[in-house]
Amino acid sequence: MHHAALREDASSFPPSPRSFDAQQSETPTSQQHSIDVVWCNDPRQTSAGDQPCPSLGIAGALASARTAAERNRMINGLLHLVGFSTFAYFALESNVEQVERLFLHEAFVPPTYRGDYVKQGYHEIDPRTLAARRVNAPMVWDLYHLREQSIGSNVGTTEHRAVDGFLSTMRDDGMCSGLMFAMPIPGTRLSAFMSFTAPRRSRDWITSATVEQSLSIALSVHAFALPQLTAAARSCAANSLTPFERELLIGIAEGASDKEIGRRLDTSAHNVDYHLRKLRKRFGVANRIELTYLTSKLELI
Repeated sequence: MHHAALREDASSFPPSPRSFDAQQSETPTSQQHSIDVVWCNDPRQTSAGDQPCPSLGIAGALASARTAAERNRMINGLLHLVGFSTFAYFALESNVEQVERLFLHEAFVPPTYRGDYVKQGYHEIDPRTLAARRVNAPMVWDLYHLREQSIGSNVGTTEHRAVDGFLSTMRDDGMCSGLMFAMPIPGTRLSAFMSFTAPRRSRDWITSATVEQSLSIALSVHAFALPQLTAAARSCAANSLTPFERELLIGIAEGASDKEIGRRLDTSAHNVDYHLRKLRKRFGVANRIELTYLTSKLELI
């Protein structure tokens, strides 16, 4: 796998957002809404009897490690063998319109993470995550080609500026090329992402063997961290429901009409319909059938 070389000069990038004055640096680079950041706790080591099927290879080593720090060191050691400098495992929860939550796993967050990804609204405009979700193959990238894609896309000036700010931050942090894997998580509104980055300016160094080795690491981390991720997502979804909303969902799962649900909850059918429309929008579904199906899969009712 070979790619056109990246231009060696950095003049095509605007100044980093951190070079602006203090007041400007507090302003998000795009008109994003605020989202919740949810940390997934690393599990305590389980005994062999608690594991129904022992994992093999990297996944087995991750499961056998005793602490998040030990797992982090293990992945970092593998990264350097493959040629990367940082790895991140995270998930975005989205409805039809926008991202609602960022999930991070404490064992698989790079030490350079400062929260800028959310503070600056990069979760909305990151060209890597947007592209990785659209294709069924690993995404190989470098900053030059990401910017070229952004220039060629049909977005406004504000969005172009936001992408430039993101790419400048990546450059300043030594994240100039890499791989991105995206995995939808069935039964949730989550997409998991596995990000590998390196300071090399061109993506040309990333070969098929590099992709294969990285994919093995990524899928092993995903297999290990997925239970904590889904548990955190379900907990957030359950905590976001009021008792009234939960009763609404139980009512439609039982096949009751809005009028019947209203009688049970001592409210009008119009009010029931209003709250069900709000729930459909929150969960990003088109109708009550999809709402019932998704909330059942999330074990909310």
